[in-house]
Amino acid sequence: AAEAQDWVFCALRFQQPFDGHRRRLGRPTWLKALGLTPDRAVEAATMPVERLLEAQGAEDPILGFGGLYFGPVLDFRALPRHPFYPDAAPLGRSIPMIIGNTREETLGFMGNDPKNVGLTWDTLPARLSPGVMRIDITPEAVIAGYRAMHPDWSPDQVLIAATTAGRSWRGAVIEAEERAKAGAPAWVYQLDFPGELASGRKGAFHTADIPLVFDNVEAAGSRTRGPGAQGLSDRMSDAFIALARDGDPNHAGLPRWDRYELPRRQTMLMDVQPRMADDPRGDERAFFSAIPYIQPGT
Repeated sequence: AAEAQDWVFCALRFQQPFDGHRRRLGRPTWLKALGLTPDRAVEAATMPVERLLEAQGAEDPILGFGGLYFGPVLDFRALPRHPFYPDAAPLGRSIPMIIGNTREETLGFMGNDPKNVGLTWDTLPARLSPGVMRIDITPEAVIAGYRAMHPDWSPDQVLIAATTAGRSWRGAVIEAEERAKAGAPAWVYQLDFPGELASGRKGAFHTADIPLVFDNVEAAGSRTRGPGAQGLSDRMSDAFIALARDGDPNHAGLPRWDRYELPRRQTMLMDVQPRMADDPRGDERAFFSAIPYIQPGT
């Protein structure tokens, strides 16, 4: 059985493979940042880890923003085809899979930055730049779309919702839809239970489901705790155990969890009281479905 959450259990969602030929452009960039030439690449093996990580901050020559991308490469050798393009790869279709997402995913990246609090409609566009969204859409188009869908939302809310739905959630949607088209078993969840960041902001942010799934909400460093956390952790961890044991995450502690099918898009909303919903955040999903998507990772 497999699990694809908002974290690294399955890197195929966030870190979509790139074409191997183009990806080679990143190698000399990284070596140059290390002060090396290709013929001296072996010297990188003896450098301090801190120096290697620092060099990753060099601007990616393909993306044109952010640090260097390190992730799967579609080289047709180690990785013979894309796992979800043009469809779900036949190799994995028989493997039962949980696909998860956190409702305020990017709050985990943005929530501790005071620049992302108290935004106005005039200052929001600068926070929705291509380097942040990582898809081909203007900030103005995103804002107009969200103000039409959710006229009562604040600029702060739009920032987190749009970056989550546009750049982070999309990979999970693609996985689930392609598996549904192929008849491959998949169960989808959306984490709604909030964690709390160091800044005090609350939401279902990046990594908030990890303590719940691994049943360690009270461990040092966990930001997903408080009333109801342990009960939800029991339910989620038992679901993952059931998937590994039986190929199906259903168990007595959860409502009936239906497989994800089109067009219903059945999703388990994980909260103090988990419940099933069809196509949650469907308006946001539909809005971004019109935009070509290749998520290069974070």
